Amino acid sequence: MLISTSSCDESSVIGLDVQPLNDLLNVVYQDTATIHAKTVLVDSLRTDETLIISADALLGKYIDPVFGAATASLYSQLRLPTNNPVFGTNPQIDSVILALVYSPSYYGKRICSEQRINVYEVLEEIKGASNYYSNNTLITSTVDLANDYAFIPSPSKSLTINNEVLKPQLRVPLSNAFGDSILNNQNLPNLATNIAFQSFIKGLYVSTENTSSLISGEGNMLNFKMADPQSKIILYYHNDTDDSLKYDLSFGSVARFSHFTHNYANGIDGDLAAQLSISPLPAVENDVVFIQSMAGVKTKIEFPYIMNLLNSGSVAINKAELVIKVDVTPSYQLDTFAAPENLVLFGIHDDGSSFVLADLNEGANYFGGKYNAVTHEYRFNIARYIQQVISGKIKNNGLHLLASNGAIAANRIVIGGGAASSSNRMKLNIGFTILQ
Repeated sequence: MLISTSSCDESSVIGLDVQPLNDLLNVVYQDTATIHAKTVLVDSLRTDETLIISADALLGKYIDPVFGAATASLYSQLRLPTNNPVFGTNPQIDSVILALVYSPSYYGKRICSEQRINVYEVLEEIKGASNYYSNNTLITSTVDLANDYAFIPSPSKSLTINNEVLKPQLRVPLSNAFGDSILNNQNLPNLATNIAFQSFIKGLYVSTENTSSLISGEGNMLNFKMADPQSKIILYYHNDTDDSLKYDLSFGSVARFSHFTHNYANGIDGDLAAQLSISPLPAVENDVVFIQSMAGVKTKIEFPYIMNLLNSGSVAINKAELVIKVDVTPSYQLDTFAAPENLVLFGIHDDGSSFVLADLNEGANYFGGKYNAVTHEYRFNIARYIQQVISGKIKNNGLHLLASNGAIAANRIVIGGGAASSSNRMKLNIGFTILQ
C-alpha cells in the first residue's frame, strides 16, 4: 500500500508558508510509498563525436568484482594537416608511433595493471556527423599494427623526447608498413585532399579487449584527450637529403565513436546475476540494485500504488523527493570504484523508450541527482512527474535511473532497492494537499 501512516509536519511540506491556516488539515506528508526496483541492461549509448564534443574517449579494460569485465575501444578517422604532403626524394619510414594524451582521471585501482593494446585498420567508412552507438562495430583488418603491445598506464607521468617535454601520454609503436603505405602515396591522388585520404585510410580501431592477464579487481579504464594536438600518429622517416624528419596525422576534427562491452555471464554479484537472469524477473522490492556507466546496467523504478493517493479525492502534489541511498558495504568496494558524480532520471514510454521529466525544466539544481559523498545519497525532485501520473496525463510506466556521462565515464554504483528490510531503502517523500 502507498500509505501506511500519514502525518502533517509543517516544517517538511513545501508551500505551508503561503497556505491558509485553515487548509492545514488537508495537507499530508508521507515517506512510506511502495517502491519496486530492478536492475536491467542498457541497450546502448550514443558515443560519436557529434555528441561527445569534449573529444574525450575511454580506452581500457578492468575486472570489476561486482559487475564483471568491461572494455572500451575506439574507432577513429585520421586527418591530414595539409593537402599533398611532400616527403622528399626516396622517403623511408624509421618508425611509427600512436600517441594518445591521458586525462588525469582514470577508473579502477590507483596502482595500474598491465594491459595489451591492439590497433587495426578500419575497412569501411566512418561517417562524419552520423549517429554511432556503443554497440556499433565496423569491419577491420586482421593485421594488428601494434603487435599486441603491452603497457602499464601512467596518466600522471610526463615524457621528454628529443629535449621536448610532453604531456602524459600513451605511445604505441605501430608497424612500419602502415607508414610506408602513406609515404609511398606522395604526389598521388590518395593524399591530394583530406577526403581522399580518409577514403584511402578509413581509420583505426584501437582496443585493449584482448588483455587476458587481469584478475578480479584489476585493470583500469583510461580517458584520453583525442583533440589534444599531442594525440596523433607520428611518422618518423628520412629521405635522401635529411635523416631526421617526421609527419603527423591528427585525431582532431574527425569522426570517431567508442565501443563498449560487458561480460555479465560470470564473475558478478549474485543479486546482480539474479536480476539479469535469462527469465527476467519483474521489478520487486529488491534489497539492492545496480547502475553502471558505459552502457552497462540501469535501475528501473516503479511506484505500483501511486494512484492510491486519489483515494481521498483529488490531490495537488506539493513535494515529491526521491531519495537514493548508496550501499557502502565493503564488498562493493566504493573506495576503489568511485560512485558517479551524478545520476540521471528518465520517464518510460509504453515502448520502453525514455523521455525527459518535466521537473528538469525547473533547472538542474532543483531537479537534483548530484552525489552527496557525506550522506552517500542522491536526491531528485519529481513533484511534476508524480502530479502528471496521478492526473492521467502520462502513464505510470515507471522511471529509469542511470549514471550521467556514461559515454565518457566508467563509474558504477550499488544502491538500496525498495525492500523495507534494506538498510539503504529507496524512499519517495511526498507532500500533498487534498483538494475540496
